[in-house]
Amino acid sequence: PVALKILSAELTADPHRKQRFLQEARAAARISHPAIAQIYYVDEQDGVTFIAMELVEGKTVRALIQAQALDLLGALDIAIQVSDGLAKAHELGIVHRDIKPPNVMLTLDGHVKILDFGLAKLLDRATGLGSGVTPGLDLTQAAQTQSGMLMGTPAYMSPEQVRGAPVDHRADIFSLGVLLYEMATGQSPFQRESLVDTLHAVAFDETPPMHSAR
Repeated sequence: PVALKILSAELTADPHRKQRFLQEARAAARISHPAIAQIYYVDEQDGVTFIAMELVEGKTVRALIQAQALDLLGALDIAIQVSDGLAKAHELGIVHRDIKPPNVMLTLDGHVKILDFGLAKLLDRATGLGSGVTPGLDLTQAAQTQSGMLMGTPAYMSPEQVRGAPVDHRADIFSLGVLLYEMATGQSPFQRESLVDTLHAVAFDETPPMHSAR
């Protein structure tokens, strides 16, 4: 059994863009680490471009936070495993760009799996958007990505992503800090009422002290 991610028609309409996407998605499949959900195969069938990846059973960190199921030690254990996975990917020159609670799963036996590794960066390159924000994203929505979509999520982006500047491995480290903050407090430090306010908070606001949230 595998998980399948179907790529949008907009992403694959341009043959050159699609070929570049396929090449780089296959490069992301080079990552092999226990904390990273493996990408097995990237191909096209009957005009549909898809990615086959490891099927992970468990709960996302988002679900654990919402259920208040994490204590400090549990949050630290997840952060350490995510850090190990990020370090391996960064050694290979691959940046995730979308580290956030829904993209980190805890398996039934307590192991962490980072989902969609490298795919947010690939989408940025394909669309020409450095920030990872999908064209046409409703500015009234509160920075949530729809299920199955590949894009960055503003509340977890680094300031350079928000500004559309070049991004390297440090963006993932920033997002990991936001993830750890939310696991420890139950709140995102930069989430605001609107997308515009969230982007502004990431780019300009100081991170609220953790003791102010918990």
